[in-house]
Amino acid sequence: MTDIQVQEPATARSGGHPPPAGRTSDSGSLFKNAYFLMLSTGVSAVLGLGFWLAAARYYSEDAVGQGSAAIAAMRLLAGITATTMIGAVVRFVPRAGRGTGRLVWGVYGASSVVVALAAGVFLLTLDRWGSSYAPLGAPPAAALFVAACVAWALLTLQDGVLTGLRRAEWVPAGNAMFSVGKLVLLAVFASALPVLGIFVSWAVAIAFSTLPLGWLIFRRLIPRQAAADRDVEPPGLRSMGRFLAGDSLGALFSLAMINLLPVMVAVRFSAAENGYFYVAYTVGGTMEFMAINMASSLTAHASHDPRQLAEGVRGALRRMTLLLVPVVLVLVVLAPQILTPFSPDYAEHGSTVLRLLALGALPRVFVELYIGVLRVQGRTGVLAVLQGAMCALVLGSAAVLFTPAGIAGAGWAVLISMTLIAVVSVFGLRAALRDTSGGPVDRSAAAPGYGTRWARLNATAGYGTG
Repeated sequence: MTDIQVQEPATARSGGHPPPAGRTSDSGSLFKNAYFLMLSTGVSAVLGLGFWLAAARYYSEDAVGQGSAAIAAMRLLAGITATTMIGAVVRFVPRAGRGTGRLVWGVYGASSVVVALAAGVFLLTLDRWGSSYAPLGAPPAAALFVAACVAWALLTLQDGVLTGLRRAEWVPAGNAMFSVGKLVLLAVFASALPVLGIFVSWAVAIAFSTLPLGWLIFRRLIPRQAAADRDVEPPGLRSMGRFLAGDSLGALFSLAMINLLPVMVAVRFSAAENGYFYVAYTVGGTMEFMAINMASSLTAHASHDPRQLAEGVRGALRRMTLLLVPVVLVLVVLAPQILTPFSPDYAEHGSTVLRLLALGALPRVFVELYIGVLRVQGRTGVLAVLQGAMCALVLGSAAVLFTPAGIAGAGWAVLISMTLIAVVSVFGLRAALRDTSGGPVDRSAAAPGYGTRWARLNATAGYGTG
């Protein structure tokens, strides 16, 4: 493998202050990271569409429903730690210096223990979750389910670590290995595992990404950052704890909204209807992950130099508009044609869901970018309130709309709720965009360390465009 160069962050070496005169911060790194993350999303979307298309061809509609239900449950349980910790990973890994390895190992270890316990509790209460989850009751399937939950959490955190290290170009490579692997295994397991083949192929393929990229992270990337930033004082447990107190609560709300919605569909509707919904949810949900990835890149970049926040928000809005609007229009206009290859039933029952989810991605851009701003500013209390309101609106309105609208009620819930939350988020983004005085940062006001007060002071003290 060729030698990998990791750029030393100027703000990390200078304790969070502006680079010396004559030097500019690497403002292009935000969009370099963002482009790689969105490339990863695009790769996953295309290969993911191929996966579910093959699943619909090789497996029965009930098997697709049961497989997608198991995957949704796995993602929900894995997200208990992956979703709640990834904000802190993206926020603190760029500034961890010589403590980067210790930080990442600690996050991985804590995540694995918590997710394994949560998966065990889920399996002990399996009879309460509906018939779609019945295949997980067999001991071999249960053991694989626990391992898959732990591995999926690590896979998610791995993307956050690579983003925090500003090596997001490896994210699409890892996701491509996972996506191609699960597609190949899907065909291999079709005859041997006609019911659980979909889930097993997904679970086993996780290793195709986590193992090689795990070696790269711990043997190459982390040592290079630790060496480059050896004089940087790592963030303390106290400062990370303050950040996690608000950020993790908000992330739990986001986790529930994204992953509990398909679980609600699986519990409420038949396995076949769940299959129709999950395929549309997978395709339509790709758009919202583009917005989430852009926000993560904004957080990682502005954590190096908070003076870049306004410029980052402005550029992110411009690029997301150019990238997302054409894709959304294609999904809205061609939804039936996109789903027809799965079967005419998927097009008939899933087109409305796909259109609504695609439209919901447009207001989601404003919401996710505002979440990124709040993380950089350390305003995790506001973040938790915003994400809590978003979760309550989506899940609450979905429960109400299921009766009159069927599975399309979930799509209506996402579109309506995201639009309402986006209206609130726009005001916060306007405030961030107005803060472009370009004056010097008040170094005397900035407290040492990397906690909430530090982030807020540095993010609001007045910054230029680099």
